[in-house]
Amino acid sequence: MGTNWGSFRGDLKDRLERGPEMNMKSETGLGLAIHWVQQALISAYEDNCPLGPVKTGRQSLKWTLEFESLRRGVRRLFNKLRSGKNPHSWELYREAQRKYRKEVRNDSKKLGGPL
Repeated sequence: MGTNWGSFRGDLKDRLERGPEMNMKSETGLGLAIHWVQQALISAYEDNCPLGPVKTGRQSLKWTLEFESLRRGVRRLFNKLRSGKNPHSWELYREAQRKYRKEVRNDSKKLGGPL
């Protein structure tokens, strides 16, 4: 349900064609012409763009020290894993990642979010 741009253009053209003849050589005449064009634009837009309810966004997740700590732990394990020194790191990394995602999901569900 958006703006009907085809109808908007037609309405704007009609409004501008019906406008009074103006002397745009003077500052007053130019000011009147600008006002007329402005009012034609506003009227054409308001007639062709239905007003609708404003949708409010969902609440965002609050970044806490707990999330920061979990994220740092995941990154630390990932960096150890990249160095290749400990093959057991994959399991530790995946477990830390699961725990982090679970905490984020749980907190998001409290807010009613889709995560």
